[in-house]
Formats: sequence, structure tokens, C-alpha cells
Amino acid sequence: MNIKEIIQAYAFPSLAVLSTASLVSIAASLMPLSEWTRNQNDCVERTVAFKGLPDKVWSCNGGGD
Repeated sequence: MNIKEIIQAYAFPSLAVLSTASLVSIAASLMPLSEWTRNQNDCVERTVAFKGLPDKVWSCNGGGD
């Protein structure tokens, strides 16, 4: 078995597994951001005390000091 056959047999499948695992890891790390975005959108939709999107976002993020 020469080096080219070894690379084809082991390296390429290993790189494919590593690439897939990286994509899954990135997707999992974005889940908290997805939850925060959902909560933020819900808060902005329910806020009626302010007019305009910037004021609603400001209110939903704690409203300052």
C-alpha cells in the first residue's frame, strides 16, 4: 500500500468527518443567539409604550440606567 492509497483510504474520510463535526458545533453554538432573538422580537411586538423601533428595542434591552 503506497502513500496515495493510504491518504485516499483514511485522510479524506477523516477530513469529511471533521468538517461535518465543525458545522454541527457552529450550529449548536448559535442556539442561544436564536433564543435571544426570538425573545427580543416577542418583546418588541408586545411593547406599546413607545413609538418607533429604536425606542422599543431600547425598552426591551433594559431601558438604560
